[in-house]
Amino acid sequence: MTAHAPGSINPADLKALAPVESSSPEDVRAAVAAARSAQVAWGALPLASRADSVRRLGQAVLAKADEAAQVMSQETGRSLTECKASELTSLQPYIETAIAVAKGALAPSKVRLSMLDFPGKKGVTEAVPRGVIGVIAPWNYPLGNFWKSLFPALLSGNGVVLKPSEHTPRTGAFLASICAEVFPKGLVGLVQGSGEVGQALVDSADAIVFTGSVPSGRKVAARAAERLIPTSLELGGKDAALVLADCDVERTALGVAQWAMHNCGQNCAAIERVYVEEAIADRFVETLSKVVSKLRVSTGDNESDLGPLQNEAQLAIVEKHVEQAKANGAKVTAGGARVGPGLGFQATVLDRCTDDMDVVRDETFGPVIAVVRVKDAEDGLRRANDSRYGLNGSVWTSDLAKGAALVRRMDVGVGYVNNHGFAGILADVPWTGVKETGPGVAASAHSYGVFTRPRTVIVDAGKAPDPWWIPANPELTQFVDALIARGRGGGIGVLLKLGGLVKKRVAAIKALAR
Repeated sequence: MTAHAPGSINPADLKALAPVESSSPEDVRAAVAAARSAQVAWGALPLASRADSVRRLGQAVLAKADEAAQVMSQETGRSLTECKASELTSLQPYIETAIAVAKGALAPSKVRLSMLDFPGKKGVTEAVPRGVIGVIAPWNYPLGNFWKSLFPALLSGNGVVLKPSEHTPRTGAFLASICAEVFPKGLVGLVQGSGEVGQALVDSADAIVFTGSVPSGRKVAARAAERLIPTSLELGGKDAALVLADCDVERTALGVAQWAMHNCGQNCAAIERVYVEEAIADRFVETLSKVVSKLRVSTGDNESDLGPLQNEAQLAIVEKHVEQAKANGAKVTAGGARVGPGLGFQATVLDRCTDDMDVVRDETFGPVIAVVRVKDAEDGLRRANDSRYGLNGSVWTSDLAKGAALVRRMDVGVGYVNNHGFAGILADVPWTGVKETGPGVAASAHSYGVFTRPRTVIVDAGKAPDPWWIPANPELTQFVDALIARGRGGGIGVLLKLGGLVKKRVAAIKALAR
């Protein structure tokens, strides 16, 4: 295979794409500075005004849906229909839900202050924008991956600098061009390039959202920790489906195929491992293989079910996992080979996989389903949880109560019964995981910790000094002891005593100023 520079070809047919210039460290600093300057006025706007602008962004993107799909298709090799379906169809409802989430997440909350302990005081805690959010996105959903971060970042009053993957720079540039039409100059910036550009962004921004590999995520986390800035990290997955003997085999096979093969399996929440109870394993594998074997792979000139692998490195991983599994006893029941002039790979089912195979242990990120036959649900659950990752997980069964109980025992951030994966397009559901998937939270009010910081403002309208101020005299000792007595459950007598001591203390404190 001839090696190509990242982002230089259409992976469906290997045709060359126009080059994109990488940003320099100075370019990164300039983009952050411009966003920081524009953020001041943007952050001062009411949420309703910011929300209107975000709506306009969504409408502007949808108005150019064909152009967006064309750019995405060239960079990913997916069909135009798949690009639109995956990244544009849910955009408008996603924005409206994101705005509703922002209203709750950004609403100030009153500080509860006792009139006895804190007389004349009122307080409020507000959500304050961080400043400039750096968003480092991967190549698998080159437009849609930005939604979870861009919208809450802007709604909460931040500036943003986008860094698309070096494999899909043109889609990022398309989004940035639309943002430049809608938002104030410089508010949403764009930088292009690989790891060193991402590092420069981490060195300049006020917070970072990163989606990518575990090794890169560790580097981002370490540098951000040195700078004492917040991060949100999503670092991949190896999702498992637990298929029980009482499931609807046909629907389960279709559902597993959907969520394993969506985007050619290049989805952090793709089903890569299937643990099926032995009692139905033969029938399930036969049905699943029948479905998967009918899926068409894009060759650059056909309307397909699957795109190709996006880049040569990812294709190499897929081929390695399949070959290693075959060499160690796995049976190919569908697919298993490259197809087309580009980086296509057939939708593949591997039966009788074992726990020690790379295709079961490591993230494949391709159109490959590893089927592991298990004795029963408990055996399957134990083996499903024996993973470095934990993003999504699912249980497939006709017993909904049993399925819900089992999925709650899966080590995942999002669990499903009889479905998988689709929570990623829900703006009010936290998209998160455990273990090496990373601690990040995308979407929902739970994600706002990276976009805002809390600020508390307390206003004291009291005329008298507070009773615990200086000086230290016998009445202060009595006052402290009375407060402790109150805490132990003292009745009305203690409260009356406190009232009298407050008056004495205030008088003593005022005397200091005379």
